[in-house]
Amino acid sequence: MAREWVLRGLSEDDLRPEPKAQPPKTPRGKIENYWYHYKWHTIAITATIVVLVILIGQLVTRDNPDYTIVLATQNYIIDTAKDKLETALEAYGRDIDGDGKVEVRIDSIALTNDAQLGGANQQKLVVHIASADIMFFIFQKEAFENNIRPLEKDGFKFFDKLGVQAEGIEGDGRYWNWSGSDLRKADEFSAMPEDLYFGVRSVSGTSDKKKSKEMSQQSLELLRAFLTKTPLTSKTN
Repeated sequence: MAREWVLRGLSEDDLRPEPKAQPPKTPRGKIENYWYHYKWHTIAITATIVVLVILIGQLVTRDNPDYTIVLATQNYIIDTAKDKLETALEAYGRDIDGDGKVEVRIDSIALTNDAQLGGANQQKLVVHIASADIMFFIFQKEAFENNIRPLEKDGFKFFDKLGVQAEGIEGDGRYWNWSGSDLRKADEFSAMPEDLYFGVRSVSGTSDKKKSKEMSQQSLELLRAFLTKTPLTSKTN
């Protein structure tokens, strides 16, 4: 009786189970069925693969520069200023990797007061200093005083002596301040800090002294050439 009450109003057709869907029998039908059920999954996976291929391709084909420089400032530096500075230094460098061109790449690090970005950039600078993967540094005066000066204890000096005579060299001959120079007067640098220290870090305290010494010599060579207005050639030792 209870069953009859529950099934009240239902016909035999209503009670008949749904027939099982027949799988498509033709290749086109199979494709249409797959696309119907897995369209967005396929699109998402394909997009991910495309992005990965592009990133891997960029890493594989990326041309390493002849010189890499850290530029540490308190605020962000616009790309036109960074590009201008790279070009100015490239005019005095040499083709170290033999690819037919001189390339300088500046890694701009903004030590802002922003808790997240500024903190991340601060850590990035610490890693570069600790690993000695880069030997050529350009510091805004405030960035140098806050991050480098505390490291200079017991006679240790972060910058090596430049070994040349040029107007603007400061710090017992260890770095060049661009304040008042012709380079500083370029329109692209109108918003740049007044005091920037250009220097090459000392090999002392680095773990891989052989590699650090090679990078140090190349960086000193470039900075000396720039300060003396004597472009290098690919044959320069």
